[in-house]
Amino acid sequence: MFFSIQIYSLGHLKNVLESVDMTSLYLHLDSVIDKSDLSTKDSSSVILLFTTTISDSLVSFLQDEYNFETALRLLKDLKQQLRIRSLKDPFQRFKSLITDLFTKLVLNYLSRNDQKSPWKKVQFSYNDYGKPLLKGQEFQFNSSSSNKVISLAVEYSKPNSPVGIDLSHSVQSSISPTDFLEQFHPIFAVTELEHLNSIKDINERYFAFNHLWTLKEAYTKLLGSGLNIQLADFSFTITGESFAAESFRPRSLLQQSGFISEYRIPWYSDISVDNRELINKEDSFVKALENQTEFYCFSSILEKGTLEELPVIVTIINQNRAASMRYFAIDFLSILQLQI
Repeated sequence: MFFSIQIYSLGHLKNVLESVDMTSLYLHLDSVIDKSDLSTKDSSSVILLFTTTISDSLVSFLQDEYNFETALRLLKDLKQQLRIRSLKDPFQRFKSLITDLFTKLVLNYLSRNDQKSPWKKVQFSYNDYGKPLLKGQEFQFNSSSSNKVISLAVEYSKPNSPVGIDLSHSVQSSISPTDFLEQFHPIFAVTELEHLNSIKDINERYFAFNHLWTLKEAYTKLLGSGLNIQLADFSFTITGESFAAESFRPRSLLQQSGFISEYRIPWYSDISVDNRELINKEDSFVKALENQTEFYCFSSILEKGTLEELPVIVTIINQNRAASMRYFAIDFLSILQLQI
């Protein structure tokens, strides 16, 4: 009798401790993200950008086998666990794990449900080309990652329309920093090539190339087409002041609580999309949109870069005027230390 009571008591204590940790986790999120501010009017939208970084300290933490296995169990999904364990490269194992946990944390927190569990399985549906979708929610989402940065864009809008996001890579071993136009000439429209060739400084041209790449990728992700579309059949025109790493202002901290911080970052939006070629071809992905011609592009720089690494550019494309855009950075090492 005593033995069974002891087991029950330990189990009860574990549940209480987990409940305390979950309460603390959600209190930190609530203190920075004001959910009451997510309502939209007519054709406007609220866009939330979330990122987390696979830092050296996080990698060091996960190199401990106990920490890694305990973090892996937070997924509560055997198939996901087996898939991650099968990855041979340690960094990719850690990145895949944090990507799955990060996605669950953000989407479960924002989703309309009574069960407050950040690690429960998210029920996705998928289009024919693998784009994940969430039904019955007030928001649309899309994700992207750079080498070390993982991102998730969430849009609350009326009408509820798709959003696309893409990050550029800080390390690009397969792309020549001097011959990139020759390598990727076919993906650009004539006007885009003229724009790139007009930039005399090779470093500035390389930056502009990466910016256009993120625009192309974000647009295909909004459509849900992947690479099943001719990238030269749509183009972007960048006007107004120059968008360059050297002239961009750093982010500034607005508020912080525990593992989540909100920053102000400057957004560049003097960008227009020309998709007339796709419309003329009656492209199925464009035809599936309720509005085939209205797009808004927002680009910024998450990391300015170093001598060894390129700037990390983020681009978000949507179909509604943004009433507000907010950026949150999540420190996953602090979250795992709370959980483990």
